[in-house]
Amino acid sequence: MSSDTARYVQRLRGHLHLGEALESDFLREIEAHMDDRVAALVARGVPERRARRTVLEGFGRPQTLAHLMRQAHQTASWTEALLGATPFALLAVLLGLGLWRLPIAAAFASGIVIVVTVYGLWLGRPAWFYPWAGVAMLMPLFAGYIAFAVLSDQAPAVAAGHATVYTLAGIAGAALYFPVGLVVVAAGVLVAARRDWLDASILLSPLPIALVWIIALHRAGGLFAADASLRGLAPMLGVIALCAMLGTVVFLRATTRTLKFLTLVASALVLLSTATLLVDPSGGLVTLAGRAAILLAFLLSPALVARRA
Repeated sequence: MSSDTARYVQRLRGHLHLGEALESDFLREIEAHMDDRVAALVARGVPERRARRTVLEGFGRPQTLAHLMRQAHQTASWTEALLGATPFALLAVLLGLGLWRLPIAAAFASGIVIVVTVYGLWLGRPAWFYPWAGVAMLMPLFAGYIAFAVLSDQAPAVAAGHATVYTLAGIAGAALYFPVGLVVVAAGVLVAARRDWLDASILLSPLPIALVWIIALHRAGGLFAADASLRGLAPMLGVIALCAMLGTVVFLRATTRTLKFLTLVASALVLLSTATLLVDPSGGLVTLAGRAAILLAFLLSPALVARRA
């Protein structure tokens, strides 16, 4: 085995975390498969050094291959599970304590989410990446609500014919944002669904929490004039995010796809029921059942996308 192959296998071993016996069997198969492909290329007249480099490039980055192997065996370490749940803890602090009102705190939290998400993407999308990416996708949603607030605030001036050039430019920019944001979210879901639709479902899981917050914010007076009623809901929204954090840990630690699926459905229904009691306590069982059906269809829609992708 060449030095390049040995370094690749060693890096692959460092990212697997599958247990000594399983890792040894898998790495032996990988080495044998690499040797077979190199021998086939050499037999076709390709120099051995170039053939080995071509084979290693074909296997991709060790982090990505290790992630796919862990996905196949449905394993995630406690470190990965806790790291994957961390963005929900961050969301709980922002919403529960009302820190989203502070621009510095909101910008700092957003920076953390962006940096960790980009780092996870660079690593080859490990198990903890998708919850972080899901929270990162809340930023287009929040920006969409800001665009909606701008449009609602400036619409009377436009209707009365008093809009300035700057106002019209702001309205045009806000209106243009909606298709752009939709494309960003749809592209992220499609990329995740092509690898594993369960990953895409986890990617979507923070969106209902953000939607509940936006509904509560809008009913409380909007982004710039929210009244005291939102402060009463804030702690409960934080609790919902903490429950989502626990659900994420259970999901990532589940050892089979069936357990992951059941965890996703159960946590979604529990969080939906709690959120419904907060935002619209007057709704009956029929309303709750309808919302549950919509939420499950939303979270499980990547399965349909994956079948068609």
